[in-house]
Amino acid sequence: MAQKPGRRRSKGQLRSKVFRYSFISFSFKSRKSRNLSEKKRRDQFNMLINELFSMVATSNRKMDKTTTLKTTIAFLRQHNEVTQQSHIHEVSEDWKPSFLSNDEFTQLMLESQESFVLVVSQDGTILYTSEGITSLLNQIPADIVSDSIYHHIHPDERLRVKGLLLGHNAALNSSPCDFNRSENQLSFTCHFKCGSLVPSEPPVYEMVECRGYFRKWNKAMLFMATDNDDDASLMTGGQSANQDELCYFCTVQLGSIQVIRELSHVEEGKREFTSRHSMEWKFLFLDHRGPPIIGYQPFEVLGTSGYDYYHPEDLEKVAECHEQLMQSGEGTSCFYRFLTKGQQWIWIQTHYYITYHQWSSKPEFIVCTNTVVK
Repeated sequence: MAQKPGRRRSKGQLRSKVFRYSFISFSFKSRKSRNLSEKKRRDQFNMLINELFSMVATSNRKMDKTTTLKTTIAFLRQHNEVTQQSHIHEVSEDWKPSFLSNDEFTQLMLESQESFVLVVSQDGTILYTSEGITSLLNQIPADIVSDSIYHHIHPDERLRVKGLLLGHNAALNSSPCDFNRSENQLSFTCHFKCGSLVPSEPPVYEMVECRGYFRKWNKAMLFMATDNDDDASLMTGGQSANQDELCYFCTVQLGSIQVIRELSHVEEGKREFTSRHSMEWKFLFLDHRGPPIIGYQPFEVLGTSGYDYYHPEDLEKVAECHEQLMQSGEGTSCFYRFLTKGQQWIWIQTHYYITYHQWSSKPEFIVCTNTVVK
């Protein structure tokens, strides 16, 4: 009888030990599960940070997480401002062809007016220029961006243009609509230097007319790849990389008619013309040499597919050439038959290449030089 209480105490101690062991085991498993969940969240966060870095960085320099997030915020803020401006200046659908996007329509209007877009800071630094400057002034956009505009203006006019750019003041905290007021607009004429293949030749200047307005520009978009405050300070001249500054946005139009000059250089007997197509092969542009050859005016083919004019027996070969172009970016097509407006088949061979946006590096359109071979 005296051993029974002892047995009961042994059983109670055993149950207590089992309970403590179960509790410790459960706590260990719970802690391990929390650690695994936390590690998974950290890995996912790091993966997202790396993905953001690949999207916003413009160099191979590594940025820490804080800088990556700050750069992303600056990019989104600038993107929202650009979107707001796009809505304000969106081309109305009631007089814009429905088959053209806003960017395509703007490009066509610039070409029809012999113009290109230019963005210049108040100190004269060229921040952006559209591709139209190549055909009008023989300048490559990548060669003059970040250069001073005064290097490309006639020496006798540099002080006058500098005074016009520096003499304008507008509040940087103004709304986007305020920058369209008449007091923020500026128009002037000057002589702009044309590009040359022979640097030793004396420079040739073309009379141009600039029309535009002042608006704010965020420097963070230009220097978002810097992950060091000292480097950013050097790149922005000691100013904050997120600081806004006034810039001059304008269209630059030639003072003389470019088409007349081009017509005088067309060689007799050489039957070729230039066209521009979307990535889906829709006509976006047809130069002045096209109508005498194919019979169609530019407004008759814009927005239509090039495949609508090809011989049925040549469609498969042309499609293969199109596919090769999308992979290589440049090439020469096979010989194919094109149906003219007069219902005649002419043999054509096309040399084409894809042009890319100078900032985003995304494909914009396809430039074709079409030569009649028979």
